[in-house]
Amino acid sequence: MSVIITLYLCMHLVNIIHGSTLVAPPLSAVVVAFEDIYDLSLLANSLSDQGIDATLIIPAPSKGELYETLIDVEVLTVNVEAEEFATIQACEALLKDEEIARKIQEIQPIFHDGCLLPWVKTIGSIPVIWTRNHEEEIYVFEYSGAAFPVQSAGFWTRLRMTITRRSIFSTARDEYAAHALRIAGKYLPDTGLNLDNLYADVRLILWGADTILRSDYAPLTQLIVEIGCHHCRGAHPLQTDLHKALIEYRLGTVVALLDENYETLIKDLAQKLPQGRHGQAVVWKNVKWQNSNDALPENLFIRSKIDRQDLIGYGRTRVVLSHCADTELLEIAFHGTPVICFPRNSNEFKNVARAVQLGFAHSAGEINILSNEVVNIVTQIHETMDYRENARKVSLAIRDRINPAVDRLIYWLRYMARAKDENLNFFAPIRPAKTLNEDLQFFLGLFVVSLLFFVRRLIAHVLFPCVPTQLTFHMTTPDESTVAFLGHVPDSRLVASAAA
Repeated sequence: MSVIITLYLCMHLVNIIHGSTLVAPPLSAVVVAFEDIYDLSLLANSLSDQGIDATLIIPAPSKGELYETLIDVEVLTVNVEAEEFATIQACEALLKDEEIARKIQEIQPIFHDGCLLPWVKTIGSIPVIWTRNHEEEIYVFEYSGAAFPVQSAGFWTRLRMTITRRSIFSTARDEYAAHALRIAGKYLPDTGLNLDNLYADVRLILWGADTILRSDYAPLTQLIVEIGCHHCRGAHPLQTDLHKALIEYRLGTVVALLDENYETLIKDLAQKLPQGRHGQAVVWKNVKWQNSNDALPENLFIRSKIDRQDLIGYGRTRVVLSHCADTELLEIAFHGTPVICFPRNSNEFKNVARAVQLGFAHSAGEINILSNEVVNIVTQIHETMDYRENARKVSLAIRDRINPAVDRLIYWLRYMARAKDENLNFFAPIRPAKTLNEDLQFFLGLFVVSLLFFVRRLIAHVLFPCVPTQLTFHMTTPDESTVAFLGHVPDSRLVASAAA
């Protein structure tokens, strides 16, 4: 379960300076990113774009994973000894970094992590939580009681899912949160936090997904804010040299957002697609790419520093190859581009299933990465209008909303800064939440158990009726050992012997 522990280790935080309830105070935000550096730097950039002073804290070895066009975001680094570090190590390094601690005291941020929440209490900030995937939603919503799970499957499936959720929650709580609190206790004064009240002061939950992807929970409070596509925007023009090269390929462009483990697949795909002016180009965004002497197909272009939204929304892009993590898939859906998904974990498999259901995606999860089937799928999507039409409908569903995700994000951050604790009671979730359906199920279960017990007794009586037993009695005189055992000497003893 180390993956889950790592997953919940540094849930990332945002902070707000306290201010008047009548005047919007200046806002400062700190995003601590020990995982998913690119996605979290997008969050910091969105806050900066909206006039919030944003600071991003990352491990020193992860500098190359930042969003390419950060604007007015201060980046602080935590010194971690090993390149392959665990997030618990990065969190501990942050807590004992005196220079960053001094900077944080000046900024007065808020945090949301088992390791960092105690720090929030010591500096009097407002905790804000950001959940980024299915497991984090389970952990945070179960811990805070801010949302109720929604299930529509059969009884046994619901039972299995409930057991799974409790297992994920218990593992993260007992193995990660307890360990994180012990680490925080070494560097911070006693804050009075324990496993039971760790999330009691949380004021805002930023849900990093979208109902387009999933809706497994029903919010019990307005303070769950959906911000999954907070950074989505129109595509900017590509670099001049890249645009000139791509426009030569009349069948359009295939965009690959896969990691470096798929290098063989991407090269093979580029070679097998139509070549020349009447062919297709392949653009691979790979942040870790280094030029080598290896010959590349003439229609393959590799870029490390390019905004993936500019590639996804490029007018000649026909299909995207992606792992279909939350943020990438939302960008693809926003721009209305068909996608072939290569999932790596359970979260991405669930995203793939949803995208396939919506009709704008094809799953390559069962395809060998060297298979010619990938080429066939690209050709099929390119020649079929259904994928693009469904992608257009999904894009319209995201864009045509009463307010964009970034507006919701900024509004609620400013609201919490103005209101502080005054309105907390009005928005606090009802814990524990119960429904009439649960009560009915309880009584129904009680009735069924009673009925089964009655039927079982009835069947036993019918199949195995009681046979009368003939008893004979005779008098006997107790021996000396019996007298010693009974502690007294009776005149006689009645002994019954039974014969069936």
